[in-house]
Amino acid sequence: MSFSNNLKLKWWIEVAALALISALIYLLSINQFSYYRDDWYYAYDGYIAGHSIFNIMFSSDRPARGIFFGIYYFLFGAHPLPYHIGIYIWRLLGAYSALWLFHLLWSRQRIASFSMALLFLVYPGFLWWPEGIEYQPMVASAALHTFSFALTLVALRSKQKAAPFLWAGSILTGLTAIALVDYAVGMEAFRILCIFLFIVNTRQDLSFLRKVTQTLRASLLPLTIPFLFIIWKLFIFQGDRKATDITIQLGDLLRAPLETSFLWGQRLFDSTLNVSVLAWWTPLQTHYYFLQPTDLWVGFSVATISIALTLIAARLITTPPSEEPTQVFPIADTFPLQAILLGLAGVVFGLLPVVMANRFVIFKAYSHYALPASLAGVVMVVGLVHALSSKKLQLILVSLLVGIAALTHRGLSIKAADEQATIRNFWWQVYWRIPQIQEGTMLAVHYPAITIGEDIEIISGPANFLYYSQPQPGIDLVKYKLGATRFDQQGIQNVLGEKAKISKLYRSHTMFLNYRRTLVMSQPSAASCVHVIDTRWVERSKYDTDQIAQLFPHSKIAYALTENETNSTPLDFVFGAEPGHNWCYFYQKAELARQQGDWALVAALGTEAASLDLVPADPIEWMPFLQAYAVLGQIEKVETLAARFQDDLFHQEQFCKNLNRLEQNGIVLGDDIQVKVNDLFCR
Repeated sequence: MSFSNNLKLKWWIEVAALALISALIYLLSINQFSYYRDDWYYAYDGYIAGHSIFNIMFSSDRPARGIFFGIYYFLFGAHPLPYHIGIYIWRLLGAYSALWLFHLLWSRQRIASFSMALLFLVYPGFLWWPEGIEYQPMVASAALHTFSFALTLVALRSKQKAAPFLWAGSILTGLTAIALVDYAVGMEAFRILCIFLFIVNTRQDLSFLRKVTQTLRASLLPLTIPFLFIIWKLFIFQGDRKATDITIQLGDLLRAPLETSFLWGQRLFDSTLNVSVLAWWTPLQTHYYFLQPTDLWVGFSVATISIALTLIAARLITTPPSEEPTQVFPIADTFPLQAILLGLAGVVFGLLPVVMANRFVIFKAYSHYALPASLAGVVMVVGLVHALSSKKLQLILVSLLVGIAALTHRGLSIKAADEQATIRNFWWQVYWRIPQIQEGTMLAVHYPAITIGEDIEIISGPANFLYYSQPQPGIDLVKYKLGATRFDQQGIQNVLGEKAKISKLYRSHTMFLNYRRTLVMSQPSAASCVHVIDTRWVERSKYDTDQIAQLFPHSKIAYALTENETNSTPLDFVFGAEPGHNWCYFYQKAELARQQGDWALVAALGTEAASLDLVPADPIEWMPFLQAYAVLGQIEKVETLAARFQDDLFHQEQFCKNLNRLEQNGIVLGDDIQVKVNDLFCR
């Protein structure tokens, strides 16, 4: 086989290997993904107002994202799957661009270049990729920026008429990347360093001073990218979001230069360490524990296959000494030092805008700040690996890093898929239980095993999608009919006080929180059903948190309406297909019938559930059925249920109270039934 044909084959092997490994890591659970965290408000605002709402959403800080999302929404609407496929495609295109870039910089280092592109593709320090809508422009920006760097080097090498077009493409894609992610502007220093390294490696006949001079000359056109962005940001664009206002952020430095400089230096050091080294360990520690035994087996299988594909690809693209090109290049030993210095400098400069904006890279919440600099981070890591003398050890270490990334992303995808499944299941139960929630209601919701934090969108999003999903194309502000409160100390105090009224405006939507109109809903455990709290009855699950117990007396069941004139059904692309009618279906329908006062229907639902051998995992869910049997005088069924709780004082006490509360709510038991329930539950 000729040298050129062999080279083409190796390119195809690298391209195929990157696609196969990344598909295995990112696409295995993609059909289980819907909306994750902030995706809810992107999807809902777009669904209600149409694609034009995104221009309003980002008018205060990053207008390019408004255009970006407008195009996406025009093409795909609110359907989540195209966004998850899109974020994967952008990531793969970014890896192909990185492969091209690294081959331009180090044409003899084929294994190293492939390793860097692969590690950039599977980089485990960016943990928000399951949020397919919000983080779409960030992944697209990283891909465009990397492509822009490669075009710059090709333009430098080109002496044909194509050069102006290559420069134009490089500048255009670079500006687009920064317009989408402004803190990526620091990576423009990485571009200049790549230009210098490219000249060093291809023009060895020049003196060092001439190399520097040529670098400065070649950098004049690329420098227009950060200069144009800074001029636009400082003097043209009038934004009103403090987090992205350069002058406001620099104000801290002017007010307290020493203190701020020290803080920035500390954050820069920590962030650099996180991006380049700890990204391969800390996220794995966190997400490994989301893998249950079956998931763990799948995770290790994915990691093992990824490692095997990496080793196979490396073996196939290894160039025998007899086939190496005869051109003059720097000796192989210079690559590790070049990669380490380029990577370290790229990470530091790439993170400077992040740190100067008073942000930093931590994997719990701010992993997206690592994405632009991750390109330089993998260069540094591979440089350190290739500083080792053993080729086999180098390949083993790179393969292990790929396996670590695969296991990390598997744990992350399981966590995200489980959370989304929990939310979908929760709101299907709410749909069975509540035909309509009155406009203006404020929801206090507890999901099992999900930390809500500041992300109240995972409550307000599905609630409004479920009950108020009528599109209003062209409006410039989406008004959420249902609000949601956080479960922090202030939120709980507001519910307890029942006085606060808060209007919250965020980007393209507004939400009014009236704490006098709170409806509390809780799913105490993954095995429990959703409990819509009705203060007429004392029904505390043994799995309820103390926070939920505090809120019980403040839940206004009157806002859970028992009729729905529209008879609308949940949107399938939001909530998926209706789950099977398990115990929770009958429980929710029984709760609704109890609220409507239809005790005969409650009892009938209990009989139907029993015929299907359905029983609750949370014993408190027997309550509506027990009350119905007592009201209807079905003593045998009351006695059968009582036998389940002979030694269960926690539930006996609640059954006693709620059976006796029937009279307080206008329902009088027969004397014989009253005596029997007192004897069975109130001793």
